Amino acid sequence: MRPNILAVPIRKAGGADATELDLVAVEEPLQIRLNGRNIAITMRTPGDDRELAVGFLFTEGILGSLAEIA
Repeated sequence: MRPNILAVPIRKAGGADATELDLVAVEEPLQIRLNGRNIAITMRTPGDDRELAVGFLFTEGILGSLAEIA
């Protein structure tokens, strides 16, 4: 199973435990920092963090182009 998917037991109404599992996405916070400055904290499913941060900075107008990334 992928690390960003978690299998959890289903709890039915009335408190009875079920024998089935449900798959749910795992979310974790991602802190986006630029030159030591905190820009944002966002929730995301783990993976592709660099792409998420670059896209966030671009859409917020903080980055003007990919050429600004070292």
